[in-house]
Amino acid sequence: MTPYLALKIPNEYLHLHDAINRVIARLPDLDLGRDEKGDKIVLSCHMLARAIGRVFRLKVADGHFAGRFAHSWLMTDDRMWIIDPYPVGIMPLPLIVDAGGTFTPGHILYKKGRKFCKLLSFSSIEFRRSVKLLVREIRKIVAS
Repeated sequence: MTPYLALKIPNEYLHLHDAINRVIARLPDLDLGRDEKGDKIVLSCHMLARAIGRVFRLKVADGHFAGRFAHSWLMTDDRMWIIDPYPVGIMPLPLIVDAGGTFTPGHILYKKGRKFCKLLSFSSIEFRRSVKLLVREIRKIVAS
């Protein structure tokens, strides 16, 4: 069965989604170390979106999902499609979401704005180190 949305998505974005899907499926559970309090660092959507965005040259958006959850996701160059590598409370990963109009799921569910992520420190040493580790692992997967 071919979903209706698959007929609307440009082939380049379908292939990109498939490539990201393959990477996520092969990504191991990485030890991201410990934070300044000594707590184990847990993989977040913010880290994964930045790492995948770097490797696949996609724009990262920060904001909130469904009006409630601080979240990060990826946007295609034309900003018509969201690729969400680590959606909040949803499996399987990743999603590709129509964001091309006012009444699309992407426009309704995903709202950009750093104010929603204000409690997060994207510039901390631990965060940046985790993203670098993810980028390195993703590049290995892509190269293999």
